[in-house]
Amino acid sequence: MSSSSNVTAMIRMLIAEGESHPTSVSARSAERVSLRATLAGASAATGFPLRTIPVANATKKAIVLLHVDDTPLMPQSQSGVETTWYKTMTERVLPRFELPGVTMNAIAATGITNYPKYRIWILPDNLNSDFEIPSISEGEVVNIANFPVCSVKDVLLAEALTTGALIRVDFENRLRGTGAYITNVINNNEEFGRAIFNELGGIISPSEACEAYENATPAVSHYRGHAIPAGGSANGLHNAYVAKSREAGENQMDSASLYSILESRLGDSKLALGILANAAAESNLNANVISGVATESSIGLWQMNVQNEGWIEVPKSSMMTQARSLPDSIQIPSTSSVVIYFAGGQLAKKHGVSIVTPVDYTGGNQDVGEVYEIVSDPSKQIDFVVETAQNMLATITYNAADISAGDWAQWWQIYFEQPAAIHNRRAHAQTIKDDLGLSVTV
Repeated sequence: MSSSSNVTAMIRMLIAEGESHPTSVSARSAERVSLRATLAGASAATGFPLRTIPVANATKKAIVLLHVDDTPLMPQSQSGVETTWYKTMTERVLPRFELPGVTMNAIAATGITNYPKYRIWILPDNLNSDFEIPSISEGEVVNIANFPVCSVKDVLLAEALTTGALIRVDFENRLRGTGAYITNVINNNEEFGRAIFNELGGIISPSEACEAYENATPAVSHYRGHAIPAGGSANGLHNAYVAKSREAGENQMDSASLYSILESRLGDSKLALGILANAAAESNLNANVISGVATESSIGLWQMNVQNEGWIEVPKSSMMTQARSLPDSIQIPSTSSVVIYFAGGQLAKKHGVSIVTPVDYTGGNQDVGEVYEIVSDPSKQIDFVVETAQNMLATITYNAADISAGDWAQWWQIYFEQPAAIHNRRAHAQTIKDDLGLSVTV
């Protein structure tokens, strides 16, 4: 998918060398010395009274890597009662003072220090810097602990940050580069974030490279990790599927027919509508369509990714965080191994067909016809979606009357579509409900 040169080019583009004023002292490279020693040394060297010298270009560009669990997704004025701060204050702290309920709620809702927090990758000042790059495996940053945490303190930044978002940060302590906080958001587009992580995911670790090489020639073997190694042509693979899609033409599904099938198979009209809403949002109900992202090969109604064979595992931590917006009863337990990753790869495997990875494609295995034929088949897509939904439903206990179609739409988006940042799929459910004249609660 990406090479080291691609990543270098990406970094060069993001830091935009030459656009900023020269940096006099890098906040990250400054030696850790005491204030007393600094003052004494400066005074002795100059012989002049000390003056405060501002650090030029103190703010830094950074990439969002991960939302920190147990912190709100948005600043307090927007998130309020959804935060752990609120619960702690109302349930444990404030009752000790026997305050009126209205007073307790007012104090707790301020959430003075309960800021949204993210792990970030602070971009280097220049390409000659000694810097660490996030290492991605199975869609997650494996060296995440090596990257700092920053806070969102500005209530005007009311939008949750997607993984891969480009931001600018400043520091409470500029000299030491500590206490990072976000000053502004440069790009929070989900597709931009996905493209950034696709590039980073292309860097294979030495251990993974050896593991792949033990079994077959790297150029043609199926990659045994879950990130796409360097040298793999994600763009070429994507274009091959686009060509197949154009050759096949559109296969537009009727929303009423699709709803009827899902409702009869799942036995729940609201669940069927929620899953259908995601298909409408992802593909506009074209069973043959390919993702518009140039480095992604996702096919069909629910945009099932075929770049990797995929696996079945427990929900990721980021998924668990997103799921807090759902009713408690439909949140999949963290121990339940029922979530499908790379659904397209799993669908192909189910029908005995091996997927073509970007590395395979680069190595000469460019026949994607069989994979496309299987994964673009609407009946196979529906069968797979129904089976996946039933497996996930088996892990939760809920009262169907309490769950709306909008809840199910968000549920399916989180656990099956798996975006870096969730979107309002309730609106799609409402539109389909109105179009079909359904009498279900959205």
